[in-house]
Amino acid sequence: MFKLFKSLLDALFPRLCPICGKPSDRPERTICWDCFSSIDLYRESLCERCGRFAEGEIKHAFTCSVCLSMPPLFDKARAAGRFSFELRDLVHQLKYGGATWLASDLADFLEGCVTAHFPSKKIDVVLPVPLHPLRLRERTYNQASLLAEELAKRLDRRFDNCSLIRIRQTETQTHFNAKERRKNMNGAFSVIRPEWIQKRTVLLVDDVMTTGSTFDACAYALKKAGARTVWAVALARGQ
Repeated sequence: MFKLFKSLLDALFPRLCPICGKPSDRPERTICWDCFSSIDLYRESLCERCGRFAEGEIKHAFTCSVCLSMPPLFDKARAAGRFSFELRDLVHQLKYGGATWLASDLADFLEGCVTAHFPSKKIDVVLPVPLHPLRLRERTYNQASLLAEELAKRLDRRFDNCSLIRIRQTETQTHFNAKERRKNMNGAFSVIRPEWIQKRTVLLVDDVMTTGSTFDACAYALKKAGARTVWAVALARGQ
């Protein structure tokens, strides 16, 4: 009955693609097939550790100079695509425009990224990068949590929105360089339920990754609490 009701609603009120404005031809999704397939996704030439994209075709495995000089605390990170054009606009709609219905569409990109770059069967628990309670109160929802919950369903893994918390409200990272970002995030996170984390492989989820300093600070707290492995995935990456 629920599926029938949804089909009826879709027929009466067609979902309009947020990119081109045309009715969506993807079942139970908002982004149409043409726009979905046009998103610039990462596929090759990625640092083995942090997923940083290197210009030019690099067929062999490599570690970028940033990871060699300042190794991250997470074990591996990847982003689905570049933080530009349509993907940037979609992230902004989800993050600032209240377009929470986009979480299902955007989780499609995350699911593909995880399937391509991680042995997903080894993941024990999926965690979002948390917001500070004051920021959460202002925004009313955490976009990373929406993405992580949807991704956990797709992977058939436990979603944990409680164990990792943000204990310090940090300044916006926009105008910081890599070293300043890492310093800004020091001590920002803590684990309040270590028994849910200990000896487990954790997948962290966020909407945007830039230098990886936020994932790094989360990984520090999670490994301090006993996590065996910390992987991280973001919807988009800004270089």
